[in-house]
Amino acid sequence: MVVSCGIFRGELAALEQGGKFPWPVRCLDSMLHMHPDLLAHKLDEEVEALPGRRIVLLFGDCQARMDQLAARSGVRRVAGHNCCEIILGSEEYRRLRRAGAFFLLPEWSARWKEAFRDELGFVTAESARLFMQEMHRRIVYLDTGVVPVPTETLEEIGSYFGLPVEVMAVPPDRLADAVAGALEVDDG
Repeated sequence: MVVSCGIFRGELAALEQGGKFPWPVRCLDSMLHMHPDLLAHKLDEEVEALPGRRIVLLFGDCQARMDQLAARSGVRRVAGHNCCEIILGSEEYRRLRRAGAFFLLPEWSARWKEAFRDELGFVTAESARLFMQEMHRRIVYLDTGVVPVPTETLEEIGSYFGLPVEVMAVPPDRLADAVAGALEVDDG
């Protein structure tokens, strides 16, 4: 059983449809990332609801007790500090981060107002720009190929944050590889 952040819902469905993801999946709402305590509670509920099952958590370090949860018998977590590192791989993720990239996946691109305005409180473009431009030089949309590139939305996001937006094709196959890698870990 795979318990995944909903940020990968579309990618996992596409992989399953293509015969590349044979594991059953339960997805949690990606906005739980904004509420780590609630995410921890929901993950505990999911793991407790699946006693005796081997479980792979398809999550980064999204809440403080993630490693404790993954240390439970039969529970594993994929490698990667966050969803972008999981799908890009560590080397490419670090290279782009060093170059000042902020990443968007299809799920959060569609929900960007909810994430940045409602949850993070960037209700004005000015406040958003001050925050984002302090740490980032550009926005990189990770095009996993599961939905058409939302060109108009990305233009709106780039304008709001005052940053250029690039589109980078990233096949979602790495998600299946990450889960397979976690399953190879011995329970010891």
